[in-house]
Amino acid sequence: MTDPVHEGSARAELAAAQAADVGMGRRVEWATGDLIGGVVGGVGHRDLVRSAATAVVEGRAVAITGGDDEFVLVWDLSTGERMGDALPARGSVWAVVTGMVDGRPVAVVTDPYTLAQFWDLTGRQPLAGRVGGAWTAATAVVDGRCVVLTGGSAPRLHMWDPATGELLGALTGEASKGRVGSVVVVVTAVVDGHPKALTLHDDSAVHVWDLTERRHEGRVLSPAGGSRQRVSLTAAVVEGRLVAVTGGWDGRIEVWELATPTGMTGRTPLTAHTGPVWAIATAVVDGRPVVATGGDDRTVRVWDLVAHRQVGSDVLFPSEVTAVAMAPDGRLVVGFGGDIAVLAAPSA
Repeated sequence: MTDPVHEGSARAELAAAQAADVGMGRRVEWATGDLIGGVVGGVGHRDLVRSAATAVVEGRAVAITGGDDEFVLVWDLSTGERMGDALPARGSVWAVVTGMVDGRPVAVVTDPYTLAQFWDLTGRQPLAGRVGGAWTAATAVVDGRCVVLTGGSAPRLHMWDPATGELLGALTGEASKGRVGSVVVVVTAVVDGHPKALTLHDDSAVHVWDLTERRHEGRVLSPAGGSRQRVSLTAAVVEGRLVAVTGGWDGRIEVWELATPTGMTGRTPLTAHTGPVWAIATAVVDGRPVVATGGDDRTVRVWDLVAHRQVGSDVLFPSEVTAVAMAPDGRLVVGFGGDIAVLAAPSA
């Protein structure tokens, strides 16, 4: 398959975006690849980027990306400089997430079948691992302790200690609260001091879990098929309420507020993309919850979840957007094809 990232017309397209501020000052700060227009350059991944995260390592903001080339790369978020050797994986990296253990930043790296690894980012040392892999992962703080949640083909969530690799428990769904299928995505949020997990499943249903009590609260969004199939999920807290944001096969972005322990209410869908929304991430920037979305139409958009509107204009990339992550300062990491770009915060 031809990778459009390396076609001349695509290079020019991104170069035009770099030449001027885009999206209310959300200009491209740096990008990998031999792109016309004089970006930082450098070599990205050798295959599709599937995941991205951010962290602070010894006072330095970093981006962490994983892809189908079976590598995890660490980048200086400000300069685009590669930091050290790649962290090895044993298969396509479907998830990279970060957390803090005893004041140290850690990364969780998972492939779908072989291995889930927990890394100390300060010393670049593996902390622990588990055989079997995972399709998706998230971190949370439960009872003052960082935990890792993983999901995959089994209809349950696993909770791990990232420092030791110890299995802390398996959260299993209750049949009376809706079928729980394979876990495609898991995300976490804290509501009134209580850590929660939201999961997207193979039938497009969304479920909510109480992490303190380690129990399944129930299905909050019913299954959906055809063009309404949900393919991505993130979570946020908007004015004190747990919110799920889903990206659809048809390009639809839907925002759902938790109305009861067993149901969500939807707001008017946000302006749709023109194809599947593969990448979606939330952050709190300047005290306001925002969500970034990207997908098959090669476009990245940023939304204010309080005002329920898009912030700034679209940013177009040379190939489909498959990963996004947002730093607390509003900078946005974008994975497109095998390459990485960082967009400045709107105020930069």
